[in-house]
Amino acid sequence: MDALPLAQLRSFLVPGPERLAAELVLGALALIVLSIYVRGPIGTFFRCIVFACAMTVIIGGTAILMNNVSLAGPPNPARRLQRFLTVNWAATSEKGDGAAACADPAQLGAREPADTEHHERRHVRHTAAHTEAAPAVAPTATPAANAASAGAEGDYPELVRNAYPGIPPARLMQVVATTVSGLPGWQIVNSDPTTLTINAVYHTRLLDFTDDVRIVVTPRSEVDVCSRSRFGQVKTQSPLDFWHGDFGANIGHIKELYLALGPATNEAYRQVEIEQTAQQHGVKSPRP
Repeated sequence: MDALPLAQLRSFLVPGPERLAAELVLGALALIVLSIYVRGPIGTFFRCIVFACAMTVIIGGTAILMNNVSLAGPPNPARRLQRFLTVNWAATSEKGDGAAACADPAQLGAREPADTEHHERRHVRHTAAHTEAAPAVAPTATPAANAASAGAEGDYPELVRNAYPGIPPARLMQVVATTVSGLPGWQIVNSDPTTLTINAVYHTRLLDFTDDVRIVVTPRSEVDVCSRSRFGQVKTQSPLDFWHGDFGANIGHIKELYLALGPATNEAYRQVEIEQTAQQHGVKSPRP
């Protein structure tokens, strides 16, 4: 009977995001109590601290909401909060590993195309952010995606690299470029059809911060995304260089791109099927 409470107590004693979250909550409660019952200049000092902390929480929470990310989700709220406050980049990977670095474009370009049998698979996307009644064609479900959705330690569902088998890589790059051009705040800097790479920037709605986004389409028709904030990088000559958090902005960019690619890739799948049907009947179908 006492095994579970004892295990929970031990988990809080181990340094980590869970322990930090517990310490912050206890510290906030202590400050509130002191600000209420302590009088004089010291009490005023505690009340000022409580007010500053409350404003920080409000501003941080608003920034997280504006970035279209949430603390609710795998791996757990404490680890998500720690990442949002200490990391200013995000990169996709097969498992959605939150610690995965941006993939090397040369390695992505060397990935062999998937088998033809996998090109015919179609799956419906179900995300917590989108609950529309109309189903959308989604990337094929892989064991990596299943592991991420199950909330494996360190895995983020938003960072699972999406694949669109059945759409030729060159056409998929065109779809991605068109999609990026239509997203508010996004701007394509340059693109390379040889390496199927798109470099873009995202300008934030507030304070006009700039994030760099690199998109690579692999031979497997995967869309790999790496997003990094310029804010908080070394030697940017900014007075806030000490701050390395992005409030989930870069994860939000990846999530926004993948959600926007849903209807765009649906149309691309439809065009591919029309062309394949026309080819089977010996009719030349014009490209859109």
